[in-house]
Amino acid sequence: MKYRRFGRTEMLVSQFSLGCMQFIRNTSEETAISTIEQAVASGVNHIETARGYGNSEERVGKALKQILKRVPREQLYVTTKIGPSTKVDEFKRNFDKSMGYLGLDYLDNLDFHGPGNLAVIGPAMRDDGCLGYVRRLMSEGVVRHFGFSTHGYPNGVLDLVNTNEFESINLHYYYFYQGLRDVVARAAELDMGVFIISPNNQGGRLQAPTSKLTEACAPLAPMNFNHMWLLNQPDVHTLSFGPAKPDEIDANLVAQDYDGTGKQRELFDRVLEQVESAYRTQLGDDFCTVCNQCLPCPENINIPGVLNWRQMHKAFEMTDYAKGRYEKVGSGGAWILGVKGDRCTKCGDCLPRCPERLDIPQLLWHAHQELETGLVSGPAWEHEGDLLKQDLKN
Repeated sequence: MKYRRFGRTEMLVSQFSLGCMQFIRNTSEETAISTIEQAVASGVNHIETARGYGNSEERVGKALKQILKRVPREQLYVTTKIGPSTKVDEFKRNFDKSMGYLGLDYLDNLDFHGPGNLAVIGPAMRDDGCLGYVRRLMSEGVVRHFGFSTHGYPNGVLDLVNTNEFESINLHYYYFYQGLRDVVARAAELDMGVFIISPNNQGGRLQAPTSKLTEACAPLAPMNFNHMWLLNQPDVHTLSFGPAKPDEIDANLVAQDYDGTGKQRELFDRVLEQVESAYRTQLGDDFCTVCNQCLPCPENINIPGVLNWRQMHKAFEMTDYAKGRYEKVGSGGAWILGVKGDRCTKCGDCLPRCPERLDIPQLLWHAHQELETGLVSGPAWEHEGDLLKQDLKN
């Protein structure tokens, strides 16, 4: 296992971190504990859980009780996440519960769980709010480091990063979703640790790839291609993987010793060229780079997300994943932002801001039809989209 410096925390974390959300789903306590023990035995030294993950912290705590009999405490790093409340007493109670379940005297890393922008957690960031309480815990040595996890839009996440109150960030950033590239770059400038959330499942359900994607990535497995793409970036420090049982660990750790050099790098570069070629060939002039310059949308459509899911569907038949994500749009959950493509009013506000000169209203309509209704075209919208594009050229 390779290890990387986790930004200014100075923690030397394994390239793969054990994410423990899966343990709340159809996994027995015995299996969960065995999985944690085997991951640590494989060289994983960072374990991540959350107060909101049901009984996950309790199971992690029971595994740690056994592991710490043979592994020195200072050789393991444990992160848990707690939602920043407007009520500090509520946050304190949750923190005490987490520490009780984990059975630890101190926590290596505490994250605010899920904020998407600064406005949402304004009260928590005050000296008399959750931030002030975390600072006190840090001064007492009960918490060593402090970060946040997020599912937000780039601009909102950048505002959080630019407070410089956080030492690390846990975010969505993958080959198939590069929209937070500027956030990763800014985090690097501030020497923050960068932890990638669920690159397998949220990165495109890569643990169960389509045949078309498998062919494009051969001879690498798609999830290992994605791992290598991330590990080629020195600003990325560790990737979450979430096995539900011990026999799922090895397949996730194929790139555990990958350092971006030699024959492994040559193989990756060859596969990257294959994937890029397949992507561009299938999408042609409709290829969206997910730059996010089209945002904000007056109708609150998550334009980059919708277009990105559409092109995953079109290029690599990642249709189940794309439809699953699109189905959740508008549900109000923190993971899936905005509203669906059929809410587009064709106002044209996004068109001059798109560096690729995409006909965004038409593509949004196509995305809605393909991912929601199963249809493939909309003649009226195609015509109006052409008119919008012509107006832009004139």
